[in-house]
Amino acid sequence: MKRVKVLGSIAVFAIFAMALLGPTLAMGETTAFCGSDEESCKSPVSHVHYSADDILVETSAMEYECDALFLGDALEEGLGSPLVIHGNFTYTSCKNGCERTEENGPAIVSFLKTGHESAEVTLEALIHVVCPSFINCSYIFEEVIGTAKGPLLSIENNGEFYYLKQFLNHESGGLLCPKEGFLTAVFVPLSKTYISS
Repeated sequence: MKRVKVLGSIAVFAIFAMALLGPTLAMGETTAFCGSDEESCKSPVSHVHYSADDILVETSAMEYECDALFLGDALEEGLGSPLVIHGNFTYTSCKNGCERTEENGPAIVSFLKTGHESAEVTLEALIHVVCPSFINCSYIFEEVIGTAKGPLLSIENNGEFYYLKQFLNHESGGLLCPKEGFLTAVFVPLSKTYISS
């Protein structure tokens, strides 16, 4: 009976230790954007500019596309765990007569390095959408998860980060507002942006 109690205590301690150490180990690796291909970035990029053509938003009522620009600055001088970028989205050329604007900025885009030239991207923002005659709604991008690849892995020359059918939650608007939507987008930096540490 004592042996069972001892083994049980060891198992509880091991689970507790993993819970404490797991996040600390994951958060310990820094993420940086670098203008050159370096294992350890000596001059991190702290100002970023991304563009996206034809980002797609799908809802139960309709789907539409817009072009987008994102301009932002990294906190902690271009290093972080994760690397957090505060910035603003500007939307143009929306189809179906729709307009799309960012509200309550800045938007927050976080990059956490997951391997060589790759990172997980988390987006938090509030977007207001107006389409003729029936849609006047706001959607929150909360914990929208995407993937980033640097120039060495990306099909884009400068790198990319993208979202594939990520869930958008209805925040406010009238009865005709679809309660949910999905975002698909590929953002490309204007200059080569390597993912380093």
